[in-house]
Amino acid sequence: MEKRKISEMVLSVCILIIGICLTIWAEKVTTLVSILLGCLAILYGIMVVINYFRNKERLFRDTIELIYGIIVLVIGFVLVFKVDFLKELVSLIIGIYIVITSVLKLSENIRISKELNTKISSLIILPIIEIFIGLLCILGKFLLPDIIVKFIGIMLIIYSIITMIDVILLKRK
Repeated sequence: MEKRKISEMVLSVCILIIGICLTIWAEKVTTLVSILLGCLAILYGIMVVINYFRNKERLFRDTIELIYGIIVLVIGFVLVFKVDFLKELVSLIIGIYIVITSVLKLSENIRISKELNTKISSLIILPIIEIFIGLLCILGKFLLPDIIVKFIGIMLIIYSIITMIDVILLKRK
């Protein structure tokens, strides 16, 4: 149980650092990540297409791999030339992650509250706030693209601080 709390605190600190970086250098971070991921996808797609044409015997599996390579290639070009796409995707993924982990945390806190046969409202309120933050991240993709990444950074900072408080409160109980 103690190792889980330590790993959760370390993960929260990492999320806090990512949130701070996204808040301060939002445009640079997303542009850099989008271009790097796009370049990797383009290289991988090119390698798959080249391997398809090098292969003398083409099976059905090879044709599927060619289609997959072309799709990865297109995704790579989208990531390189349309950086805002990554911002929306990251917002959605982070929001889903926060909602899932918060729901699991809420159910665990409710279980602990029932086992101790006490009402621990702080252990129930914090995960509900985290769920709300996750939903804001998911819906945040509808905001202006320039604001999205800073918004995600702020949400990650708040989420990580709440998670650290939750771990500390749970340790005391």
